[in-house]
Amino acid sequence: MDEDETTFPMDVTDEDPSSRPWNFRPEGYLVVIIADIEEARRAETALAQAGFAPKDIKLYTGKQILENQAVYIGRRSVVTKLVAAVAEDWEGRELYLAYAREDRCAMWVRLRDEGRAGRALRVLADFDCLHARYYGDGEQHDFHIS
Repeated sequence: MDEDETTFPMDVTDEDPSSRPWNFRPEGYLVVIIADIEEARRAETALAQAGFAPKDIKLYTGKQILENQAVYIGRRSVVTKLVAAVAEDWEGRELYLAYAREDRCAMWVRLRDEGRAGRALRVLADFDCLHARYYGDGEQHDFHIS
């Protein structure tokens, strides 16, 4: 998990020229795709009221996701492209980008304890969530929400 509590796996920063996004294996994160930014902000407030630390929640609009991806593509080196061909989660990335193209919002929740994923999903059950993925210790779990 990231040691910097303000940086999330999908952040693109000038301080990190390697461009982590899309070329990562996060652990301890719940990613929830939410219908729109207004609904995501309400869901973020509900999580905070349920005891999740605001610093452990980050929202990305569809536009931000696509902009981050464009920066990442522009920064990739030949080595990064080769590593990505083997290591990237292509299915997850394409699903994430498809939701971004529909201007869906992604909420990332940093969870230090895997047991909190279920609690977060119960809080989010009252919101217009479309999909959720939990990145655990070396594995991931998808939750398709209708």
